Amino acid sequence: MMNKFERSRRQFLRTASMASMAGISASPFLIELSSIAAMAQSTGTSDYKALVCLYMQGGNDGHGTVIATDTASFDAFTQARQNAPGLAYPLSSLLPITPLTPQSGRTFALNPALTGVQNLFNAGRAAIVANVGTLVEPVSKSTIGTATLPDSLFSHFDQSAAWQAIASNGGSTETVGWGGRIADLIESANTTSSTFTCISTAGIALFLSGEQTFQLNCTSAGPIPIYGLTQPLFGQSTSAAFLNNILSTSETNVFAKEYGAVIQRSIAAQKQLQQYMLPAGTGGVPNPPQYLDPKSLTLMDNPLATSFQTVARIIGARAGLGVNRQIFFVELGGFDTHTNQAIQHAQLLTQLGAALEYFDALMVTAGLGNNVTTFTISDFGRTLTSNSSGTDHGWGSHHFVVGGAVAGQNMYGQYPVVGVNQADDTGAGRLIPTTAVDQYAATLARWFGLSNSQVGSALTNIGNNNFGSNPYLGFMGS
Repeated sequence: MMNKFERSRRQFLRTASMASMAGISASPFLIELSSIAAMAQSTGTSDYKALVCLYMQGGNDGHGTVIATDTASFDAFTQARQNAPGLAYPLSSLLPITPLTPQSGRTFALNPALTGVQNLFNAGRAAIVANVGTLVEPVSKSTIGTATLPDSLFSHFDQSAAWQAIASNGGSTETVGWGGRIADLIESANTTSSTFTCISTAGIALFLSGEQTFQLNCTSAGPIPIYGLTQPLFGQSTSAAFLNNILSTSETNVFAKEYGAVIQRSIAAQKQLQQYMLPAGTGGVPNPPQYLDPKSLTLMDNPLATSFQTVARIIGARAGLGVNRQIFFVELGGFDTHTNQAIQHAQLLTQLGAALEYFDALMVTAGLGNNVTTFTISDFGRTLTSNSSGTDHGWGSHHFVVGGAVAGQNMYGQYPVVGVNQADDTGAGRLIPTTAVDQYAATLARWFGLSNSQVGSALTNIGNNNFGSNPYLGFMGS
C-alpha cells in the first residue's frame, strides 16, 4: 500500500501532467524541484517544524467553500442562494470529497475552483475543520442571550483581531497574537537566533506579535531594507554612510537607545537573511505555475503562490539562520464579497487551491512534507442567504489544514445543519461556531511542541478551561 508521501507525489505529478495537457507549462517547475531536494539533504530536517498561517482577508464564504451535497442539505443550500447569480452551484460542477469518518449520512464537496485542495484532501494531506469561529466559551442558540460573547461580532476590524489574538474576548484591544505567544514559549528551540522565528510576507500582523518575540517582514524581493541605507538620499552617494553613523551612535535617552537597538537588530537581520535566503527560480525555489483565471480565461500570475514561494525560500535558509521552529503569516485579500461574489470568489479560491498545492509539493520534495503545516484563518464566515449578488458578514466558517503531519482526508468538528433558522443559525445563515478558534490554535500549538501547560499559558480561554480539559481536535494526530 502506498504511504501518504507517495500518494501525494503521484497525485501532484498527475495534476501537473493534466496542467501541461491544458497548455500550462509545468515541466520547468518539476525539473527545478530537484534543486530543493538536494538542499534538503545537506541541511537536515529531523527537528525542524514550521506553521504557516494563511489569512483570507475579508471573511471567506464557508457555505460556498465546503458544501454538503446530501439531498436535504443541498436543496436547502440551493434554496437559500437561488436569487444570487452563480452562487447556487450545479451539483455536477462540485468537487466531491469523502471524509474517512462519516457525518450522519451527510455527503460533501468542494467549490468548483478548489481542485488543488481536492487533490490534497484525497491524497490524505489536507483536513477540513468545520464551523470554526471566535468564542469565549461554548455557545448555543438557547444560551446566546446569556453567554459571554466576543466583542463586536461581524466587524472586520474586531473579528480579524479576535481570530489572531491570544483570546477572542477583547476584539481590537488585543495586542498579543497566538502565533507570537507560541513563539515566545518555543524560543529555546531556536538555539542560535530567535530573530527569524516569526516572519510575515504581508506587513505587520497581530498574529505574530509576541511579548518577547519580534516579527520580521519580507517580500518576494527579499528582506525589506531601511530606506536610505541601501540607496542614496536626495541623490547624494555619501548619504548612506552618514545615516548609518547617526543610527549607530550610542544614545543615553532610554527611548532613543531602544529605537537604536531596534534599528541595529533590523540591519543585522536584513544582512543575514539576504545572505542565506534561497533565490527564486532556476537554482533555487522554482517559480509557481500560472493559474487559469476563471473570469478572463487567461493564464495569470498567482500572488499568493509567490508569497508561499517566499516562505519556502526562507525555510530553505533555516540552517544558516539557526532556526528549528518558524511561524509564517501570508495573506490573500478580497474575500469581503458583498457584491459580484460568484466570479470574485472563484478567482480567489482558484488562487488559494493552486497555491496550497504548489507549496505542499515544494515541502514534500524538499523532504519537509511532515515538518510544515499550513492552515487558514479569516475574519469570519458569511451568510448562507444572499443579498443580491453576494453575501454579508457571518460568524462561523470552515477551514483547511494542510501537511504531512495532518490526519488528512477527514473532517473535524460538526458540520452544521444547512438552512435558515436551524440549530446553529443566528439569522440569515450566520453560523454559531461549534468549534472555537482557541481549540483550533491549541491543536496546532501542541503539534508545534508546546506542552499542555504551555498551551494553557499561550491561550487564555484554554488556560481557563473554557472548552474543557481536553480542547484538542485531533486533526494533528493523537
